[in-house]
Amino acid sequence: MISEIQAAGAVVWRRNEAGLIEIALIHRPDHDDWSFPKGKQEDGESPIACAYRETLEETGFEVRFKEFLGDITYNTGTSQKRVKYWSAKFIQQVSTPNTTEVDEISWKGVKEASDVLTRNSDKEILSKFESTEKDSQTLILLRHAKAIAREEWQGEDLDRPLGITGEQQARRLISNLSPFGVKEIHSSSAVRCYETINPFARALQLDYFFTDSLTEYVYSKNPTRTFKYIDRLLENSHPTLICGHNPILPEYLSDKYSRQGFDISEAALKPGEAWVVHHIGKEVISVDHLSSPVVS
Repeated sequence: MISEIQAAGAVVWRRNEAGLIEIALIHRPDHDDWSFPKGKQEDGESPIACAYRETLEETGFEVRFKEFLGDITYNTGTSQKRVKYWSAKFIQQVSTPNTTEVDEISWKGVKEASDVLTRNSDKEILSKFESTEKDSQTLILLRHAKAIAREEWQGEDLDRPLGITGEQQARRLISNLSPFGVKEIHSSSAVRCYETINPFARALQLDYFFTDSLTEYVYSKNPTRTFKYIDRLLENSHPTLICGHNPILPEYLSDKYSRQGFDISEAALKPGEAWVVHHIGKEVISVDHLSSPVVS
């Protein structure tokens, strides 16, 4: 039986002085091929965390992740490799790649990049990248990590904290969310939401906003108030994170997306999961699902 290797990477891009898209390709001397930065997942590592780490290691680039591009599968001889890819906007050079793994990085126009890429499967990912909206912004709708069960908590529901699994999820959300370059965080005033985002906010040295408008109590009384609060954040010109609850976030997304002619099925989120909403102003372009870093 052929084993399957899990890997992840990114299509790194930028606009040149003429405003045209260029793609960063890497040359690997051990394989003598041209490809996108990618690598194997480490034990316990999520696909998106792997893609972000490998991109930095193989290019030295700071990037900002955008849309998920799907995955490809190919045989390596003794095993099968499955690679998940994200679109990643180039921000700046912050380090130097290991020259034993990558001896050249070349920026190419999209057509030239397709000609240079060694694997046909990489060309397919590049084709998917071409169809994405490059100028979209990102709004992350994150359900809080796993809290202590309601029946096990004697106090007010707003004060119900995370359980042990939830605390693990909160710590590991740092690597799940960092690729998006979040600049602003909004949270329900529930303790379980505060405890979910606090490790991430501290790691990024970001302040965050608490609001009753994102609580289950306010939503049950006045859902319009909650939806308007989220809608306003779609006007941000930088990546934004919201931490809240089921059913609020899934119902907002279902309502927003269905009114634009799309259908989101099974929109409910498990603890620590998120919907990554790509939008231009208040128009939703696409939505990706982001799994929890720790299964609850």
